[in-house]
Amino acid sequence: MTNEELMPKYADGERSCPICSEPLPAHQTWPGARYRFCSNPACAVKVKLLPKGRYIEANTVKCEAQGCDAYLPEGRYGGRSTFTACSAECYRRRALMGSILMTCDCGCATKFLRPSERDRITGLVFLSNEHRGKYVREMYANDSFGVFLDIVDRFFAENVPLRYTNDKWIRHSLGPFFRFLLTHGITSLESITPQTITQYLLWAKQMDIRNAAHDLSGVSSFFNWCIHGGYRAGGNPVIPKYHYPPKKQKMPRPISKEELTLAWNILHQRGNARLRFAMAAGEESGIRIGEMCNLRMEDVDLDGQRFFIRLPNKTNTERWALFSEKTKKYYVEWMAERQMDCDHNHVLHNTLGGPSTPYSLREEFKRVLCKTYDGKSNYETGLETWSTHRLRHTMASSLVSAGADAATIMATGGWKSFEAMSWYAKSDDEVARRGYQEAMRHIQEEKYSAPQVKTLTPAELLMRRQITTPASIASIRQ
Repeated sequence: MTNEELMPKYADGERSCPICSEPLPAHQTWPGARYRFCSNPACAVKVKLLPKGRYIEANTVKCEAQGCDAYLPEGRYGGRSTFTACSAECYRRRALMGSILMTCDCGCATKFLRPSERDRITGLVFLSNEHRGKYVREMYANDSFGVFLDIVDRFFAENVPLRYTNDKWIRHSLGPFFRFLLTHGITSLESITPQTITQYLLWAKQMDIRNAAHDLSGVSSFFNWCIHGGYRAGGNPVIPKYHYPPKKQKMPRPISKEELTLAWNILHQRGNARLRFAMAAGEESGIRIGEMCNLRMEDVDLDGQRFFIRLPNKTNTERWALFSEKTKKYYVEWMAERQMDCDHNHVLHNTLGGPSTPYSLREEFKRVLCKTYDGKSNYETGLETWSTHRLRHTMASSLVSAGADAATIMATGGWKSFEAMSWYAKSDDEVARRGYQEAMRHIQEEKYSAPQVKTLTPAELLMRRQITTPASIASIRQ
C-alpha cells in the first residue's frame, strides 16, 4: 500500500460530517485518525457517545512522533492504535521508529524502539549509525592494533584532532600496518626498520591491500609523532624516495554529452527536485558532494549566483563557487518543495526531513540513474554506472573548452595549483586542434615577416672592413 492510499488527502467538500452532513474542509487522514466531523458543539456531544474508538479533547494528548511537541487535534481516534500522531507526516515518522523496545549493543545500553526484530548474522542492533560506527571502530581497533592499542589511542587523542578533520582515513591506513606487525610477531616500535616497511609493502601486495603504498603517509605521520613525543629513539623507518610509489597522472574523466543528456532526461522522468538541483550544482559549479550536503540556506547568494563553500572541506579553505542559470532554476524548484519546518538550515534534506549525507545522496543518484542497483535490475533504461564526482571533471572541462582562463577555473573549483586543476580539466579535441593550427599559422607569419639576417663569409667580412677603413673612406670622398 502506498503512502497516498494509507494516508489519503480529501479536497474541500469531498467528505461530509457523519453527524450533520455538513461538508468538511480539505483534510488528510492516517491510520488511527480516520474519523472526521465538523467540530460543531452539538456534533461533538454525539461523537463522544460513540462506542468505538476514543475521544481526545483539545490540548490534552501530545504527539508521539520524535521531535514534535504539538497536541493532537480534538476528535475521535482509533482504539487499537499503538501510538498517536498529530499529522500524517508525524504518523509516518513515528511508524518508522516501530514499537518493539530494543537495547543498543554498542555498550551504551540505550533503550530504543524498532519496527521489527529482523534476523541478522551478528544478532546485534544499534540505536543509530553513529553507535554502529563506534562499535565497529572498537572491534577494528582491538583486532588491528593489539599490543599497540594504547600508543595508537594516544596518537589519535593528541595528534589526529590537530591535523585531520576526519580520522577515518588515518585509522584505515594504520590498521593494515599494525596487523602486519602482529602477524609477524613484531611488538616493539624500536624494532621497526626500513626493511620492515619494505616487507610490509610486499605482504600488502600479496594480501591484495591496494592502498597500502598510498597510505604510507599516515604511517610516516605516526612515526614522526612517536619520535617527537619520545616514544621512539630511532629515525622514521618510512623513506619517501624509496617506499612511496611514483605518482600516476590520470586523465580527466568528464561525463560525455550523450551521458549527460541521458542523465537529465532520466532526472526529469523519475527523479525529483532535490536531485535535479544537486546535479545542476555539480555540473556548473563543480562543488563536491560533501560540499553540497554542507550548504546552508545563508550560503546561497541567488542574486550573485554563487555558493559559499564553508569549512570543513577537502582543502580546508573557504571559497565562493559560481553557478549559472540552470542551477538557479532548479534551486528555485527545490525551494518550492523543501520542508521549511525542518529543524535545520541545510539546503538539502532527505525524505525524513533530516540533513542529506554524502552517502545517502550518492546512493539516491545511483538508484534513479542506473539500470542496476545493489546487484538488482532496476530499470530497463539508464546508465551503467554513475559517479557524482565526475560532474566536477565536467565543470572544469566545459570551462576550458569555452576559453576560460586557469585562474577562473581554479577559483571556482577550489584548486590551489595548476597541476591539481589539470587532473580535472580536459580540453575538447576539436578546440585543441583549432588552437594548434592557429598557433602554427602565427609561427609561419612571424617567420616570413621578421627581418632577414644574413651570415657573412670571412671574405665578405674582410671586404666590408676594407671599405670602412679611414683610407678607403677618404678615397671615396675624393
